[in-house]
Amino acid sequence: MNSIALVSLIVLIAVIMIGFFRKVNVGLVAILAVTVFATFIGQSDSTTIKGFSASLFIMLLGVSFLCSIGISNGSLELISKKFLRLSGGHAIVAPFLIYLIGFGIAAIGPGCVPALGIAAALSLPLGKSTGYDPIMLALIGEIGSFAGRFSPITPESVLIRSLAEPQNINGYQTSLLIYAVLTTVFISIVVFFVFKGHKVETKKMEAETLEKFSFGQACTLIGFLMVIVSCALFKRNVGLISFAVGVFLIIIKAADEKKVFKTISWSTLLMVTGFGMLMETVIAVEGVNLLSQGLASIMSPRTAVAIQGLTAGIMSWFSSAIGVVWPTLVPTVGDIAGKVGVPASGLISIMCLTAAFAGLSPASTGGGLIMAANATDPEFTKEKENKLFIKLFGVSALALGIIVTAALLGLYSVL
Repeated sequence: MNSIALVSLIVLIAVIMIGFFRKVNVGLVAILAVTVFATFIGQSDSTTIKGFSASLFIMLLGVSFLCSIGISNGSLELISKKFLRLSGGHAIVAPFLIYLIGFGIAAIGPGCVPALGIAAALSLPLGKSTGYDPIMLALIGEIGSFAGRFSPITPESVLIRSLAEPQNINGYQTSLLIYAVLTTVFISIVVFFVFKGHKVETKKMEAETLEKFSFGQACTLIGFLMVIVSCALFKRNVGLISFAVGVFLIIIKAADEKKVFKTISWSTLLMVTGFGMLMETVIAVEGVNLLSQGLASIMSPRTAVAIQGLTAGIMSWFSSAIGVVWPTLVPTVGDIAGKVGVPASGLISIMCLTAAFAGLSPASTGGGLIMAANATDPEFTKEKENKLFIKLFGVSALALGIIVTAALLGLYSVL
């Protein structure tokens, strides 16, 4: 057994526990831990610093910047109210609405990340308008995008297809999309009840007179549309485009620059990226591999799909599904399917779903965007931030557990 890898996993767990019980930003604890641990294993400072994901930071900051503009000038709150007005003001449609928004934005081409950011940004004003917990709405919106990301034209589908075709694995796309829709709908219902959405006395908005969009608000909403189009049609980086659109909106005075910067949670950005620095070192010393190998060693025809899914989910808790998990695991599907005697389509479907749902982890993109969006609320204290960090891990683990249990029951080997 690799003792260094084992120690890295112990350090990882310790960081999470210290951050939670001492009520200290987990990112700060992670930076301390990785500095000490890297010294212990002889890793250079430059290598440790490279673990800070500049691309993730730009993505989170860019999307947060644009979303803060939409929140501070009231455009997102007003558009959410107008969406509800289409239903006659019945707030009960809010969970359905935000699921469809997440699904639709992801499915039309740009993939998951832009949909994650917009669903997270809409959840706060939509929650205030309806009485629902904005965390619940953000989760349901992001879960919807997890199904939409597997439409045939998204970057995720293109990547998976490029990795599967050399292994002569075909015909899984339709079953994957069906599994994704059914799974996301079911888990959205679970989230709704876990967050006691059925007990909320929702607000009815029929009597409220909604004002027209101001020039700045209209420009902001057009800006969000431009981000979607740029990512979907021109494959531009969502963080950079969000920055560009946001700066233009500031120049035309669509929002107050000082208010926008005050609503960005720098502590949340540090939490996500600082924790990512630790994870890069854990991955480098094969801590995650140690965990996944332990799981793989107990595979059988009955448990292979579930274990493959659990492995993908655990890896995706701390790394990118599209950047790390799928490029690492999809190439192994053909070999595992042949040796263990299970359908390759089932293995691909399960790892796609578990890796997606693990993205609700605050150490990953989906959870990080939910934290960044809620940090724009003036009532979002440091204590609430730490509790949300753990809560998102819990929801992600619950979803992962549901999917793996379904796999053990053979539900992902039906189609």
